Amino acid sequence: MSYLLAGVPVADITSIGCHTNLWDFQRNDYHEWLGKEGLLDKMAPLVASNEVMPAVFPGNNYSIGAGLHDSSAALIPYLVNFHEPFILISTGTWCISMNPFNHSPLTEAELAQDCLCYMTFQRNPVKASRLFAGYEHEQQVKRIGEYFNQPSIRYRSVDYDPAIMAKLRGQKQQLRKGKGITAFGDRDLSAFSSDIEAYHQLMLDIADAQFASTQLVLQGTKVKRIFVDGGFSKNSIYMNMLALMFPEMEIFAASMAQATAMGAALAIHHHWNRKALPNDLIELKYYAMAHNAAI
Repeated sequence: MSYLLAGVPVADITSIGCHTNLWDFQRNDYHEWLGKEGLLDKMAPLVASNEVMPAVFPGNNYSIGAGLHDSSAALIPYLVNFHEPFILISTGTWCISMNPFNHSPLTEAELAQDCLCYMTFQRNPVKASRLFAGYEHEQQVKRIGEYFNQPSIRYRSVDYDPAIMAKLRGQKQQLRKGKGITAFGDRDLSAFSSDIEAYHQLMLDIADAQFASTQLVLQGTKVKRIFVDGGFSKNSIYMNMLALMFPEMEIFAASMAQATAMGAALAIHHHWNRKALPNDLIELKYYAMAHNAAI
């Protein structure tokens, strides 16, 4: 896209960096295998994410950036607004825990557990872990709805019920991962008194899997805040369970319209906008652990 608008072939460092096998984060250069396979000569030159180029079509004064990887762009508003260490859990089909303050090299064990590295627009590594939780939620909600003869749309706004959750956690019948990424795929729905109870168990299982996934990038860092954006940030059961499972953390549901586009605009802000950055870009809702909750 940037080539069509600016006429200059360039490579964006965040898009190269998000493919962990392309970039050697310890050498801060392309992996050796690209040279051995003769691919480096075919790569466009890397440019900084905050650089711009003039547009090729006449009669305008547009500045064209090189482009940004979508997850890296969505992280920019948080990097601009918050300077204390944090983790961003970006939720959707994939739930990706991104820790811009974890610079330790990826280990084979972490790679085997679906960890990877992204790159910030400032060319710093971002250790991340992935969980296919949004897809799991979609599939299991269909199963719950069909079993209890309820429409799937019913589960878009289920309130957190601490009594139900205390009962489920008190039963201590957590299963190992089953057919999906959580234990819920192996659970017998006849064991639940209602579809709402079954849905609470689904969200408990997803939160358990999310805790394990986020821990992979949390260890060894001084992170004290977790921001959650995307679909699950609006799920009160998911958010309350994270608050329970991370009692030493500040847990926030974050809301920001067009986060990816906003991040891309912020990366080249000084080239097109003389105004100061607004300090209310991100709307936050704090979730505190209930002191009487059963963990």
